[in-house]
Amino acid sequence: MKKYKINLFKSFILLLLTIAGTSCQDLTEAPEGKLTPETFYETPAQCEASFTASMNALYTTWSGYTADGFFPNGQNAWPNTSLGYEPTANNQFWQWHYKALSNINPVLKAIKAGNLSKFPADQVADITGQARFLRAFNYFILVRLYGRIPYVDEDTPDLIMNPLTPESRIEIAAMYDKIEADLLYAAENMYDRDPANPGKPNKWVAKGLLAKVYLTRATAPLNQTENYAKARDIADDVIVNGPYDLVPLVTDVFKTSNVNNIESMFAFQSAPDYPAMPGIDNAPDEWGGWGDGATKALWADSYPEQPRKHIYLLTDWPVDLYDIGGAWVDYPNSSSGIPWNGKRCWPNLTVDQQLTDAGNSGVIMPILRFADILLVYAEAANMAEGGPSQLAVDRLNRIIDRANTPSVTEVPKTNIPGTEPLATTSMTKEDFDLKVIAERDYELCFEFDRYFDVLRKHILMEVNLPDDAANYVETDYLLPIPPFDATLIGNNPGY
Repeated sequence: MKKYKINLFKSFILLLLTIAGTSCQDLTEAPEGKLTPETFYETPAQCEASFTASMNALYTTWSGYTADGFFPNGQNAWPNTSLGYEPTANNQFWQWHYKALSNINPVLKAIKAGNLSKFPADQVADITGQARFLRAFNYFILVRLYGRIPYVDEDTPDLIMNPLTPESRIEIAAMYDKIEADLLYAAENMYDRDPANPGKPNKWVAKGLLAKVYLTRATAPLNQTENYAKARDIADDVIVNGPYDLVPLVTDVFKTSNVNNIESMFAFQSAPDYPAMPGIDNAPDEWGGWGDGATKALWADSYPEQPRKHIYLLTDWPVDLYDIGGAWVDYPNSSSGIPWNGKRCWPNLTVDQQLTDAGNSGVIMPILRFADILLVYAEAANMAEGGPSQLAVDRLNRIIDRANTPSVTEVPKTNIPGTEPLATTSMTKEDFDLKVIAERDYELCFEFDRYFDVLRKHILMEVNLPDDAANYVETDYLLPIPPFDATLIGNNPGY
């Protein structure tokens, strides 16, 4: 791309010289304006359009966070379930998130230059908060996947003229300091929740993400345990004072007829221009599925027997969706012999949405849910206080109670009460922590969350036993830097 631009520039100069040599006409013109990123962002609407573009870099049909089978998290059956990464493994995450950042930083640069000075101060602060929230969100994912990485912001010199070097990679703790600063600003300056604009982040979303940042700092690789109390306190603020709550029935959480519900805090939005993946993508073979929702049978078998299991997982299903009352098959006797991602399948989708092979399935993929915040509180409070308090137990049990509550659906077994045991205050700190992490595994499955729990709890090899851990090495806890960028800044150990 760079070479092409240089050659094009040379051709243009030659053309001008030719014209100058064959004509005495004065071609000098005074340009009326120059459009640059700094001059383009002059209204809040223009800034928010750039935020939309940054999210589109992460979620569009056929690209981005439209499937959950990227990581060996103990849930996914394929395609990337083996450890011992190759140098190009999952390079797309690096590309997606730095592309998203390239749409955010110019807005912050324009705001710093005073481009929005004619607008009310609170509106400018909200726009700035949105930008800083989105920047923190992208770096939070990048630092967990890649460790020490370059920090590029609105003050970073042009990267073409000033290429990155190994010294551009900052320490992990320093990156978290920057993420925390952005989220604190966003939490203090963004507007409250606007139900009419469900895709727009707000101050409560910033607080919720900040609680997860604190919890992550308290665990591996930093193990800064003083952050448990911070995670507990800010999660408590969201739970007590925020506008979110659990959807009463687990069978309603992921229905496409109930998207952006009271539990959904922040999500990848689908729309006619950017539709979610076709429903057939995650479907079993009997429905003509494409295989992206393949789930490990060993993990599915360990999942507690309860209504939630039969809504979040597809363990048995009608052979013909247009004949629900006809023959059904359970996964051991199915064509592929494995269960599937139920969150992106019928009955959360309509039959027509499920069987479409051209999009749009209508799926809204969550980034942050209220259930997650309850679980963050339970984990952080237990670790900060040396054992489970009654409040931590109660908040964890809200998730379990809902999972066990029967409902009437087309799916057998969802009308039978679940048997998962509740947490109690008599549990040790260690046992309660294991209970919370297991509950996160069950409740947040297929939401791009489990892999980060695996990393911060340092259980990558354990969750991939017995079948996918053969190539495990300790350096698998970080992904490889993409080859071209690695030539500039160096790679992670082991690659």
